[in-house]
Amino acid sequence: IILTMFAIVAILSPAAMSCVGKTLVIGAGGTLQQEVLAEMLGLLISERTGTTVKVVKYTSHGDAHQALIKADLDMYVEYTGVGQVTILHDQPIADPGELYKEVKERYNQELNLVWLKPFGFTDERYAPEGTVAEAAPVVRKDTLKKFPALARLINKLGGAVDDATMKELESATVAGNSKDVARKFLKEKRFI
Repeated sequence: IILTMFAIVAILSPAAMSCVGKTLVIGAGGTLQQEVLAEMLGLLISERTGTTVKVVKYTSHGDAHQALIKADLDMYVEYTGVGQVTILHDQPIADPGELYKEVKERYNQELNLVWLKPFGFTDERYAPEGTVAEAAPVVRKDTLKKFPALARLINKLGGAVDDATMKELESATVAGNSKDVARKFLKEKRFI
C-alpha cells in the first residue's frame, strides 16, 4: 500500500496537482445583465481551460466589491461610472476613454484589482450623473497570478457585446435561463 501511495505521488507531480481543486468564483449583481455576463465569463473560462467556475449572486455593487476585496470572489463585472463615483468616491468623468483609464489605474494602484477590456456596450442605468458607464470584468491580481492565461482569455470578449447585442441577451434571459443564453452567444460567436 505504501509503495502504491508513493507511486501515485510520483505520478501526480506538483505541476499536475497545482490545478486540482481550484475553483474560480465570479460575482453577479442582482440584474439580468449581470447574470448573463457572469455566466458568459464562467462558461468561457470553464470550457476553454477546464477550471471549475462558480457564479455567486450579490444584491449590490458594493457587496460584490467588498467580496472581491476580501477574496470571497475572484472577479465580477463592474461599470466604469460606478467604479469612479460609488467605489472610489471621486468626481464623475464624462469622457468614456478617460473614465476607463482613471478607474483602471486607481483600482490597480489602490485596490490591487485589474480592469480588463470593456465588453463594448454602455448602460446609462449604471452611469452616475456626469459619467458614461462601460461594463468590464474586474479581477483580483492574485487570481491573475494563479491563472496566468486568464486575462488574455477574458479579453477576447472585449468589444464583443455592443448595445444592441446586450439588449437582445437581456431579453432572451427574461424568457430563458441566463446560462443557456450565455452559452448560445458564446457558441454563435465561436468563443467556445
